[in-house]
Amino acid sequence: MSKRKVILIGSGVVVLAALAFANIKSKQGHRTVVQVTAVATHDVSKVITASGEIQPKKRVNVSAGAIGKVTRLAVKEGDHVNKGDFLLEIDAENYLASVSELEAAVRGAEASVDLENAALQKAQYDWDRAQQLAEKGFMSDTDLKSAKSSLDMAQARAKNADETAVQMRASLRKAQHELRQMRITAEMTGVITGLNVEEGESAIMGTLNNPGTVLLTISDLSEIEAEVRVDETEVVMVKPGQPAVVRLDARPDTTFKGVVTEVGNSAIRSQAGLGQESVDFKVKVALVDEIPNVRPGLSASVDITVAEEKGVLAVPIQSLTVRDEARLKRERSHGKKAAKKIDAVADTTASETADADAKPKDIEGVFVVEKEIAHFRPVRVGIAGQSYFVVKSGLAKGEQVVSGPFKVIGDLKDGERVRIKQEKEKEK
Repeated sequence: MSKRKVILIGSGVVVLAALAFANIKSKQGHRTVVQVTAVATHDVSKVITASGEIQPKKRVNVSAGAIGKVTRLAVKEGDHVNKGDFLLEIDAENYLASVSELEAAVRGAEASVDLENAALQKAQYDWDRAQQLAEKGFMSDTDLKSAKSSLDMAQARAKNADETAVQMRASLRKAQHELRQMRITAEMTGVITGLNVEEGESAIMGTLNNPGTVLLTISDLSEIEAEVRVDETEVVMVKPGQPAVVRLDARPDTTFKGVVTEVGNSAIRSQAGLGQESVDFKVKVALVDEIPNVRPGLSASVDITVAEEKGVLAVPIQSLTVRDEARLKRERSHGKKAAKKIDAVADTTASETADADAKPKDIEGVFVVEKEIAHFRPVRVGIAGQSYFVVKSGLAKGEQVVSGPFKVIGDLKDGERVRIKQEKEKEK
């Protein structure tokens, strides 16, 4: 064999080897690049978030007990008051006059009682005397009946005088009570968190359909709670005693511990737009931590932990996906390329071959990477936290599951060859 032929053959072998190597590299380069995460144990908490505002657990709205002009005002908003402290006074001239008038009426009624009781005593004496004379034959039947009639009338007048006196005393007590309402004192110890009246303004007494003027509000700021609204789909998971974390818009960098104390039973309905109606329920969360310079009405958001599991197997939330059972069968039977062709055919003939009443069966699972091949693995999951799903069955600790990118997980095929993204690539 000539030297030239040897060179040509050698060159051909090199070219073929280079082409083969390039082909292998090309195939490897077309592998789907994925991120993986090892199945490990985590503490997983299911948290419900709701928004509302901060309110004192106990507060009193002070309203007017009578109509009148505010003549004295002894407090301002933000003042601390003790139970019994004087707050304000309403013009009481008319009520003073009523009390004086009724006091005089009571005195007159009591005098009438004394007068009628004296008349009754005389009538009783006359009747007793008439009976004695009649027994001795010195009193006619007509005079005896007249004495009895006089006694009955005296008894009736004395009873009527007593009833009138009772009525006058009751009217006086009512007037005295109304007079006391003109001087308003604190019903509880707390802070003035609302003041809606000034000296010289008129206070309006409440009625059945009109609550009247709320003059001021006293709040006990030693016990604070967050009142939030929880959606109807989540409130069924909320129970008294569950821990919570409270955040205030006024203090975005600070969190406060709390505990659920009350779950409302009455729905709060509101329009959500486009004719839709949202249904929420009020939930109260008592704050355990003290909030410096707290003010009622501050906006708050609350994270309520409704379920928690510690030291359990878990996978990232984005790893969990859903696959149609028929699709999985095609992928496992024909491989990636065949599955794509079959999918194209299946899409055009599905309406002809599928049973009209049959519903596709979806399977929850993750992709487990073994020897650079992604296998779809059905799993049963529990509660979902902010980052992880609890794994009840289907995976073992240490197995590698595909955790990203999200779009790749949605398109990944069972049995597809993949390339795991290295840490340096992730950083880039």
